[in-house]
Amino acid sequence: MLRLILTSVLILLFTACTHDSVIIDTPKISKALSSDTIANIPIPVREQGYSNFKTQVIKTQTELDNFVESVDQQESWNEKKNFLETLLLKKIDFSYYNLLLYRITESSGSTVLSVDAPTGNAENITIIIGRDEPSMKTSDMAHYALAYKVAKSVTNITFDNGLKKNVIENKTITSKVSTIPTPVPDKCLEWFDGCNNCGRVSDKGIPVCTEKHCESYEEFKCTKWKENAEQQKLESDPSHHDSEQSLPRSQQTSDE
Repeated sequence: MLRLILTSVLILLFTACTHDSVIIDTPKISKALSSDTIANIPIPVREQGYSNFKTQVIKTQTELDNFVESVDQQESWNEKKNFLETLLLKKIDFSYYNLLLYRITESSGSTVLSVDAPTGNAENITIIIGRDEPSMKTSDMAHYALAYKVAKSVTNITFDNGLKKNVIENKTITSKVSTIPTPVPDKCLEWFDGCNNCGRVSDKGIPVCTEKHCESYEEFKCTKWKENAEQQKLESDPSHHDSEQSLPRSQQTSDE
């Protein structure tokens, strides 16, 4: 009986060692990075208001103040107060850190996302985003965002969802998103933000944009400016076509 017990113990030890060796042979995953390198800011994950901005890296306090002012003027939010308070609660010393806002758009709100802890090294960081798409998807478009405080020494942050890798430059920002004025000038009624066409609605001038997803962005362009008082007077005057002929060329094109 004792021999049988010893034999059973040896078999179990051999099996356990063999199993461990298989685990050791698998590729090792990088350890999670220190919060001194990158730290998550727990903003609401899903929010309709995220459709108002694009992925961006905010590098100065002035840029953050302008961003907050722009968001504060928007109305198409569910949890705007929660978002802003959480964002500002994490005091960022822009001498050493940047603020990364990563926007995600899914064509269906039924897609479940999971975000892993950042891995990599002090220069190049990777964040894996898992996606679980059900066989039956809803037709509602969903907007998500992630916020991170990132050390300025970091070169790139790569977001990998298994379908594509989106590399965000942290040191030198060349994204076309940075060319969009924040906020858009009040006199601009309609504009192309580099991806979507936007315009103002209601008396409060609330901005509304199409929701096309773009991998890259073109230059911002205002496509319709608010007419000045002189032009509005001419438009309301039935005889403006006759008077327009006598206007100097410079006056006719002053707003172009």
